[in-house]
Amino acid sequence: MVMKVKDLSIKFGKRIRQLRQSQRMSQEELAFKAGISTAHLGQIERAEKKPTLETIGKLSDALGISLNQLFAFEESSTSLPGESESAVIAKINAHLMNMEIDEQKDVLRIIRIFHRYTKQKQNDDM
Repeated sequence: MVMKVKDLSIKFGKRIRQLRQSQRMSQEELAFKAGISTAHLGQIERAEKKPTLETIGKLSDALGISLNQLFAFEESSTSLPGESESAVIAKINAHLMNMEIDEQKDVLRIIRIFHRYTKQKQNDDM
């Protein structure tokens, strides 16, 4: 099914707002990080203006997520209550980007340990 441009603008605006709020960012903060005006960001979120490809790239960078994640409009069935999977990943990425490489490696080790532990727990429950 082909999505109408207006529908895409509305979904994109809602997605930007969702990601911004999931990272506890104000419009002013995201606009500053993306190098656009707060008014322009508000217009994008309300689907009053269509962003250029350059602006989309700036928003993606400012949110610390890939373009694929930025356009992942559908909610995941395995998401946390009230959050999409990509919003959770965006939060994790935002935290990781503020860490030194050694801290990032420690987080990766913790994730691997946790993953092994949960798999083992699942096997034990069977």
